[in-house]
Amino acid sequence: MQAAGYTTYVVFGSYRREYHRSLRIAQYELAKPTTATAVVLGDTPPLGLTLGRDRTDPLEFELKFHLLTEFADRNVAIYEKDSGGEAVELGLLRGDHCFDQTVVLPRDYYGIGHTDFGGKDEVLAVARRIAFADDLDESQKKAELRGLLATARDDGIELTEHELTVFLDDALENRDETEPSYSWVHLALFRQFEVANRCRTWHSREDLREAVTSVALAAPGQWAVDVDAD
Repeated sequence: MQAAGYTTYVVFGSYRREYHRSLRIAQYELAKPTTATAVVLGDTPPLGLTLGRDRTDPLEFELKFHLLTEFADRNVAIYEKDSGGEAVELGLLRGDHCFDQTVVLPRDYYGIGHTDFGGKDEVLAVARRIAFADDLDESQKKAELRGLLATARDDGIELTEHELTVFLDDALENRDETEPSYSWVHLALFRQFEVANRCRTWHSREDLREAVTSVALAAPGQWAVDVDAD
């Protein structure tokens, strides 16, 4: 897939039902430059490996996954749920080469840290993710929220504990049933990528477009050719 002067991407992740729309958005944004191409893993044809009697070789997907991700310049993984076809990918992403070339974009993921805020709305968005985080118990959530308030105040953002409580009570009462709930396997992987600074969360389609743009690679230059004057 790699070629001089071109950037190639493989996009994969949550694919079933309406989730494939997010992969299409990523594919579209990544392929905007005329020197870039992006392919969705679920669109690629099978390799055709069989064990006889038309039985698919169990290594079929693994081989295809490694071939595509090995030769792409960057792999972009988008996750919105904790089960489904992408489960196999989670184990394959841990391979050194694949890990080094991949960025993950989980929706509504509460990360391990946040250093600065752009305003009250951003603080409330982080507080909401803390309240919904499945890998934190109640005492941990309270500690995280207290730390969040302190950090916001240090950044000059006025937000009282009462305001935060009212906001979270309303958010929990009106929580959308379609919001993602990630397994510990997902969360452990997301944290690995976050430590490597290759994890970006998003909350809306517009957020996703911005996140995808932020992880796109710069357009490569053409091969330099030295011409011998003689």
